[in-house]
Amino acid sequence: MKIIKLLIAFFSLTALASCIDVEENILINDDDSGAYTMTMDMGKLFELKNQLGGGKEESGKPKEKKDTLIYVKDLMRNNDSVTAEEKELYKDATVKLNLDEANAEMKMVLSCPFKSINQLPVIKKNFYTFLNKLNVFDNLSNKPKPEGGSDDNEEMPSQVLNPGADKHQEFTAMPGKIENNIVSPENYKTEMMTDSSMLMMQQMSAMMGDMNFKTTITSAKEIKNYVGNGAKLSDNKKTVTFITTFTEMMEHPEKLSYKVEY
Repeated sequence: MKIIKLLIAFFSLTALASCIDVEENILINDDDSGAYTMTMDMGKLFELKNQLGGGKEESGKPKEKKDTLIYVKDLMRNNDSVTAEEKELYKDATVKLNLDEANAEMKMVLSCPFKSINQLPVIKKNFYTFLNKLNVFDNLSNKPKPEGGSDDNEEMPSQVLNPGADKHQEFTAMPGKIENNIVSPENYKTEMMTDSSMLMMQQMSAMMGDMNFKTTITSAKEIKNYVGNGAKLSDNKKTVTFITTFTEMMEHPEKLSYKVEY
């Protein structure tokens, strides 16, 4: 896809990450099966590209519009690095990209069902890393992977696009309860404030507007108790949403913590 290759060439991946709003959705059925979905809204990239003059050379060219769906099982089939556990956890996972250049819309949706809520912590923690291992994102952009692995300077910060995998976050899920805790918030804050990638994202956010992190949990049963930043409960008491901005995450990491009982 030409537009994705252009955007990746035009910005560093750290700058790209600062233009993405991330939404996690956790769906829990009556039998505690369900689905984990992460949506990345990258529409701000078009705005940033135009602000910096990157769109001038494309004036007059047809706008790109594509929908791409990748079945993860197809990529696992001939990959010897995939473990038996990964094959079981991610066999029904999908990656969907919706691109509408004319309307400045680009969304990527990563989705993975689970048979038991006990599988959710592992799926959530490793999903993005596993997809990267399969070169899913390189396949979407037709970008070749550097020999010997990815370039460290081009890695997106894990705190942003791999929620739950960071060493400072402890996510647990069991029948009737889901909880995300920030371990040692002050240490987490110090680490982020001295991370060059996170500081660059902070500067980009000042130009493009704050990045949002949203977590939505929907249960087949009524939610009994919940606590978390920006919490909002639906009228039917089966869906709760938590919202945290990038600035809040940098200054008050504990605001990423939440707890839901259903």
